[in-house]
Amino acid sequence: MSSTLATFFVVKGMGISRRLVSLPVIILLSILISGCQTTMKKGPDATAETPEVQENQSESAENTTEPEITEPEIIEEVEPFADLETAETVVISEKRTKVGFLLPLSGRHKAIGESLLNAAQLALFDISGEKFDLVVRDTAGTPTGARTAMESLITEQVDLVIGPLFATSVSEITPLARQAGINVLSFSNDQAVAGDGIYVLGLTPEEQIRRVVDYAASQGIRRVAVFAPDNDYGRRIVSALQIQSYGSGVELTRLGFFNPSDPDLEDEVKAIANYNVRHQSLLAHKATLKSRGDAASRRALARLRGRDTLNPPNYEAIIIPTGGKQLLTIAPLLNYYDVDPSQVKYLGTALWNNPKLGREPALVGSWYAAPSPVHWENFKDRYKVLYGRTPPRIVTLAYDSVALAAVIARQAESQSTAVNYSKSLLTNSQGFAGLDGVFRLHADGRSERGLAILSLERDLINVVDPAPASFTPLVN
Repeated sequence: MSSTLATFFVVKGMGISRRLVSLPVIILLSILISGCQTTMKKGPDATAETPEVQENQSESAENTTEPEITEPEIIEEVEPFADLETAETVVISEKRTKVGFLLPLSGRHKAIGESLLNAAQLALFDISGEKFDLVVRDTAGTPTGARTAMESLITEQVDLVIGPLFATSVSEITPLARQAGINVLSFSNDQAVAGDGIYVLGLTPEEQIRRVVDYAASQGIRRVAVFAPDNDYGRRIVSALQIQSYGSGVELTRLGFFNPSDPDLEDEVKAIANYNVRHQSLLAHKATLKSRGDAASRRALARLRGRDTLNPPNYEAIIIPTGGKQLLTIAPLLNYYDVDPSQVKYLGTALWNNPKLGREPALVGSWYAAPSPVHWENFKDRYKVLYGRTPPRIVTLAYDSVALAAVIARQAESQSTAVNYSKSLLTNSQGFAGLDGVFRLHADGRSERGLAILSLERDLINVVDPAPASFTPLVN
């Protein structure tokens, strides 16, 4: 890998239509269709009908009619493929690069799998060389299906595996991958399955919490609360905050959990708001003022008219790591029970990545951490033209991972060397720049991303702190 930050996102703008003419042919040549266990598209086709993509929980905030996202005023971008566009490819053998791709192309997650495959096909068209094959296998969205698919890829002697989508499937294929000496770029965001050649590319809750808490601390916030779902995800959020608090100077002053399957969260919201104690404090204070009976006390009583509590809660920000309808239930309840968003900053994760959430007044001006939207809008529009529908946000993982594999293969061809998806190459400390911004892989299998801080406004999303354009050097 070159010493400079490797970039592979493609933002062609007006040049897109020129490349579409030959797209189906290129995609057909780039994928080993005969090895796929389900019917596959031959390439992006603007007239083809595809099933509606159903979003999973992590993508529940995506919508099909998003308004334009406001971008930072100045974004310095590296010219994509500056070192590849003019490079003369030197082929030293007939050996082709084979990259396995594990997707749920049947079963209840079929729509997500097909969307990921569509994005991968765009990456193939944009970036891959003539001797790069994507060997697609269907996992059916189950661990057993993933194991069978992985066994098939090992038989194919692939050089690298991309996918699968779920942590349980990653765990199932891990022994096979390690025994075969094949590195895996999975779409999971569960760090528990990472390590020893298994990398997790999914956006982890830990890095989202680190980013939003650090930004809140930079804005003077020191005391925070967390209102999290009572599940593994929620506990990971709390653990990440507890760890982050040591270095950021932020203190966790109140913690509450809720049942994510319970539609009635009023009691839990009252508890995290400490409403009953604060309400009783108000009543006691009013009684004291009434007992005094002097003019100053009467004026103080008049100022308390319409108030339900005496003081704000003992935190300056509250983290609510959920999205969609659940967030639209919790946010107004918090406001109702006197967690005033003008006094307490509402903080979230990438589950908030939906401009429609800004229609809830309590969420206007709130902050959350997510990948930069700078390249997403162009890619989303291009995808919609080709496939006839807006993609779920998760598809950038497929594009970036396939693009990364293709870039490494092209650079090896241009340098007359064999393709090698080695640990040292994948964990380049300077990282890579993709559709979701800069990211890099660590030796322990974790991924690190440069995230932006976004703010919800009515029907739009603002970038309040841009994502970094590069990483600081790793400290060993």
